[in-house]
Amino acid sequence: METVIVRDARREDAAAIAEMMVYAWPVQDFLKMQEGLTLEKFTDYIRKFVEAEDNLYSYRYTKVAVLKSEDGTERVAGAMNGYDGARYRELKQPVLDAMTRDFDTGGEFGNVTETEEGEFYLDSAGVSPDMRSMGIGSKLFRAMLDRAAEEGFKVAGLIVDEDKPKAEALYRRLGFRTVGYRDFLGHKMIHMQISL
Repeated sequence: METVIVRDARREDAAAIAEMMVYAWPVQDFLKMQEGLTLEKFTDYIRKFVEAEDNLYSYRYTKVAVLKSEDGTERVAGAMNGYDGARYRELKQPVLDAMTRDFDTGGEFGNVTETEEGEFYLDSAGVSPDMRSMGIGSKLFRAMLDRAAEEGFKVAGLIVDEDKPKAEALYRRLGFRTVGYRDFLGHKMIHMQISL
């Protein structure tokens, strides 16, 4: 029998975390614009950021949900990262620099503002497709919201694509409410917050 546990991510979880993050992003249009870039190559590209110490996607700011079997082996089933919104620009810069250098439209990422000071920002949350509807996303949210409260935040926030009504419904069930809208690379995103 397998049990689901949520723990702080480790560097060795990076490949699985990158895969989960990319599930959460609207990447198809971006991939079409990049000659020869496949989903697998882009996921490996993101893995390098997850392995690094101080950027938006670092394992240091990530929780993972793992399926733990009776023999102690683990399989990452979901991941979520979050950080102080006041550090958004600082943490984004290494990613922005690399994407601007490596991709035709990387500079557009620089125009995106996802969060703000005073908000613990839940950046990316993804669950393996074969593990969805098992409560894994909810467990990750609870763990990250607990982390935010422990760090003294009064509010946590996220953005969700208008084209993902199931995700929006989950966030509403968890207590998030709409506070505005943001543009994310041509996608209208709903900015939602929850009081901690």
